[in-house]
Amino acid sequence: MFPRENSQLSDPESDIKTRRGTTSESISNYTDAAIYNPHKIYNLHLLHLRSAMNTDVVIVGGGPSGLTLGLALARHQVKSIILEKEHDITQDPRGVVLTGDALRSLWTLGLGKHVSWIGQELHSLNFHTTTYQNEPFYITRLDSDELEHALPSTILQSQPRLEYFLRQLVASSEHCTLQSSCEVIGRDEHANGVTVHCLDSSKTPSQIHAAWLVGADGKRGIVRKHFLEPSAGVRQESGIFEYEGTWIAANLKITLPTPQSHPDLPLWAAGHDPESVYDLFWPANWHFCRPPGKPIACGRFGPHSDRLWRHEFAVPEWNDSMDASAIFWENLTPLITRKIRPLHGGCPVDVTFPRDCIEVLRCRPFRFSHRVVNKWFAERTMLIGDAAHVFPPFGGQGVACGVQDAVGLAWRLAILTKVGSLAHSQARQQGLLQSWADERRLGTDNSARLTWQNGELCNKEDSWSLWGQLACVNIIQGFLGVLGMRFSPFGAESQGYRGCARGGFATEHGGGIKLGQVYVQTRLPDSPTLKVELSDQALRRVPTVLTLLVVATPQFSEAEQELVALLRVLQQSGIDPAVLSERSIVQFDPSDSLDDLPGVTRWPVCRIAPADLLIGYPVRPGYSSSQFMRRLGDSRARYVIVRPDNIVIAMSRDLGGLKSSLDALEKSLS
Repeated sequence: MFPRENSQLSDPESDIKTRRGTTSESISNYTDAAIYNPHKIYNLHLLHLRSAMNTDVVIVGGGPSGLTLGLALARHQVKSIILEKEHDITQDPRGVVLTGDALRSLWTLGLGKHVSWIGQELHSLNFHTTTYQNEPFYITRLDSDELEHALPSTILQSQPRLEYFLRQLVASSEHCTLQSSCEVIGRDEHANGVTVHCLDSSKTPSQIHAAWLVGADGKRGIVRKHFLEPSAGVRQESGIFEYEGTWIAANLKITLPTPQSHPDLPLWAAGHDPESVYDLFWPANWHFCRPPGKPIACGRFGPHSDRLWRHEFAVPEWNDSMDASAIFWENLTPLITRKIRPLHGGCPVDVTFPRDCIEVLRCRPFRFSHRVVNKWFAERTMLIGDAAHVFPPFGGQGVACGVQDAVGLAWRLAILTKVGSLAHSQARQQGLLQSWADERRLGTDNSARLTWQNGELCNKEDSWSLWGQLACVNIIQGFLGVLGMRFSPFGAESQGYRGCARGGFATEHGGGIKLGQVYVQTRLPDSPTLKVELSDQALRRVPTVLTLLVVATPQFSEAEQELVALLRVLQQSGIDPAVLSERSIVQFDPSDSLDDLPGVTRWPVCRIAPADLLIGYPVRPGYSSSQFMRRLGDSRARYVIVRPDNIVIAMSRDLGGLKSSLDALEKSLS
């Protein structure tokens, strides 16, 4: 169970310049008012202070990780204040990939209805030799329900749009507040909380008292560099593989040429229209181009109507005397030049996409590496997102990994906030946070492995061993396809945390696996109507931190007798009712019965939504409703304790097994 003792694609936050938090340069601006001390950066009692505020959690950094944490905490009625140094959302798109379980987590927080405004679905990863004008030598297809969560596996997003909609959700929350133009300059940590010192846009100082502090302020943010590194030795170190490299990264906005704007373009005589010209020069999906030449990662991102393109390429020989813009055009121009043959015959001519239709939004070098913190927390201060880990640009894991950091931390902070007995047990507090740190290190390593696999295909020259590996992968994919099974690039992520020895679950009780997601029909208590929804929504409607999934048909004969016994077991468990109680129950009917669900129920009841009710819903290719119970061992699970991040804590066949699971959970929380 929980341990009882302590035992990117391109993102400017991976660069030398940091947007969020505070750097040593900005600290020096205030040395007239205070003397810098790495353990207590400002002697703010010398300054005039506004009245102090109180909250449960202070989050430094208003990027995707910080905003997600605030929203996830709000789901548990835990109050938080997000402090963002910048006033407005930075309009330069940074991370462009939103993938895997992070997308599922954001969907549950309410982002699903905005996805089409944030980005476009990625249908395939394409690996080419030299240039994306060549046919790909290897394709990873992402159309099917690879992760068995009934959602796209990857979105090519516009990060400014993502942050906009996350901010909108924060603005509508009564438990979460975003304070922009707020620069964090100091921290005092004491036995039962932290005091955060900050300056507003007019440089007026203020204090915020909180139980917990979370740094989501980037690789060189103040929380790690100036709070945790000097006081606790927290630093970023090499991850599971060594990587250091300089890439030039450019964001482009493409305008369609037309016969009216560019009448002399030979493409019109070849039968093209503006849309087909766009598709020819800026092909859909994502592309990796291998040597000879410089490794390239490029593709569309953001909503299709925005016509945005990310172009990144390695420049191992980079030095500061070089002209990034000139090198960029030298690299791009051959890629956007095609031999075009006129429709009615004639010699082909070289045609380059009109340069006046390409707006360069950003073009500069970035120094990329793969690094992970040696400690994810110290006392009451934690790190998430780029503050905890950074990735090379060929994996697209940065934003997604940060979102999962936040989701895994939020429910633990909710427990630490709500369970009064934990306030007096530092060992229990540290154990709960250590289980999070261990899980997220495993998750980060899995993301790094996926990044490394892409890097092998993107960066390596041709070799017999590489082609042998690809042949084996193709054989395995074909064999599993015949059996109706999948070989997924997200395999490790979809399996949960079973490989984590000290995770927040009971391995001996079947814990650690991740629930799949399916469409269900749900009847809420005292509701006359059935609603079709995703199972995550049905499971997270409970008011408690955890969910108790009861797998049983509503009409089973011993229902009333077992109900009385179940409620008795829950009442006698000793677990704080804010964490788990009879209000945590959601019943799942595993039968294929066509009988109506009972009209009046004590708690929500759901069953698999039949195919005829899903007409008009975005059902993924390869969607399988049977995978939900298959992951639970089909008929072997009766009582399943589920975390908000869809990880099973424990499952049992009977009330005796449930009691054992609850006893183990209670010991870890008392």
